[in-house]
Amino acid sequence: MRNILAFVFVLVAGCGGEGQVAGKVACEFRSSAASGVSVHSCTEIEAGDIGEQESQCKDSGDLEATLVDGCSTDDVLGTCVVTRGGETMTMYYYHAEGFTEEAAKPICEALNGTWTAS
Repeated sequence: MRNILAFVFVLVAGCGGEGQVAGKVACEFRSSAASGVSVHSCTEIEAGDIGEQESQCKDSGDLEATLVDGCSTDDVLGTCVVTRGGETMTMYYYHAEGFTEEAAKPICEALNGTWTAS
């Protein structure tokens, strides 16, 4: 869970930068903790510099991260929308073993995001 939170903060920190190429970047990632909790989420960022966001997705440390065309809306547990510096990041959290809304919602609240349960 700590790795997921760290990755989310890296993505949020990247929001708001001045870039040359604007667009949307989607990054899907999965993590399993020793406690048996699995996390599957996907983040879409309306970014000023898509190259920087794509680089952060590819260099996500020990998380399994993949650039995708867009986040799936199937089997969504809930979403978190964070806006910073005129850019919007939408995080989709999916149903996974041991991962509940009670775990996802505080992550969103820590980012000052708006949580919507599905």
